[in-house]
Amino acid sequence: MKTKKDKQYSLIHVSERLKERFGLSITLQEFDRLNAALKEDKSNMILVEGQDQEIHKLRFKGKLVTFAYSISRECVTTALHWTT
Repeated sequence: MKTKKDKQYSLIHVSERLKERFGLSITLQEFDRLNAALKEDKSNMILVEGQDQEIHKLRFKGKLVTFAYSISRECVTTALHWTT
């Protein structure tokens, strides 16, 4: 994680997108576990965008969610609908 501010901003943004797009919430502990899982396990990665962003699709709280993960920030940056 680059800075604590990056993490706080990303958590707020991801939380807003999960609520808006999926009706889900996320806690700081869940966010930390999600980040650790995506950093370690690339099995759910579906796309690499450029040198800094990976796209992962996985089940989160029972719903299929696509997450953008920043390699440099070492955290999820948004939650997306992805229909492929």
